[in-house]
Amino acid sequence: MPTITFRNHVIGRVDNPFLILDSGIEVHGPDHDTLRAHAATAMMNATTGDDTSGWSRGRWVDFEIEGYQFKAKMHRNDIRVQLR
Repeated sequence: MPTITFRNHVIGRVDNPFLILDSGIEVHGPDHDTLRAHAATAMMNATTGDDTSGWSRGRWVDFEIEGYQFKAKMHRNDIRVQLR
């Protein structure tokens, strides 16, 4: 499985949820932080009016980073990320 790398790195908030990666995703170091930050942002942008927790739970949210297509879903207090 090839390692995913990004040209531009983003460091997210320290309190972003832990990232659970699908078996098809391999990222390390600043690329892992970038994926976590983008996944957390996608989840926050997908909040619904009936979700008082601030996180969209129970559904997959699509997002993209530099041409890579991902989907994310809250899993307990973690974000599960898969390739689309």
